[in-house]
Amino acid sequence: MMVQPAHGSPTAIVQAAVTALETGRWADLLALVPQEAVQRLRDTYLPRLIESETLSAPTAEEHMAAQPWLPREVAAYYAEPEQRHIAAGLPAMRAEWGVSSSFRELEALSPAEFFVRYLSASSPAAKLRAAMAVSPKPPADPAGVLRQEIAPKIIVLGEVREGSRHAHVLYRQLNEPNEVYDPESPGGHVRTTQVDYAEGRWWLRLDHTLVDPQGWLMVWGPDDSDSGQAEE
Repeated sequence: MMVQPAHGSPTAIVQAAVTALETGRWADLLALVPQEAVQRLRDTYLPRLIESETLSAPTAEEHMAAQPWLPREVAAYYAEPEQRHIAAGLPAMRAEWGVSSSFRELEALSPAEFFVRYLSASSPAAKLRAAMAVSPKPPADPAGVLRQEIAPKIIVLGEVREGSRHAHVLYRQLNEPNEVYDPESPGGHVRTTQVDYAEGRWWLRLDHTLVDPQGWLMVWGPDDSDSGQAEE
């Protein structure tokens, strides 16, 4: 039997990650992820952030060029909200990432600093603020909406080990943030996340389960029709 490492079991690692996500203690979550994964996230997503600044919505003329049968009034009807969406969305996302004029400002951050900034910018509250910024019908009381519980509640259930270096941790994601967990009549969905054993401890993977590296990209793109929460 493998000796339990000082850094805890797979279940304990995932519970620590859930607590960090729920409380916004991003540095606590950083300590649960291997450095090479943090470096890889920065190397992958920083260029995509910079590239996102070149997004542009089609003009009415471009809609008509692609669909010549469209009356200009209809093409303009399609183009105007798409253009407004990007015009409002880009500044909103820059604000969430803490940059003033360009995502290139993030190039000065270390991988660890970038990861912490990423966790903040892709949090449920940040996604909701970005969604409200581009909504044609924003709520009358945005601050009141943000005061509500918006992050789904996660209940860590347990683990299944696969060999000596990998484990699958099950958790239940409830349907509503304020839902009370009842193990005799559980609601929500059971999901899994993976942890790996290396260098004498367990590490959380960045694998689109608990932490979604693409979630922020979905928030303000012109084809998005909801709040940016991607389905798994």
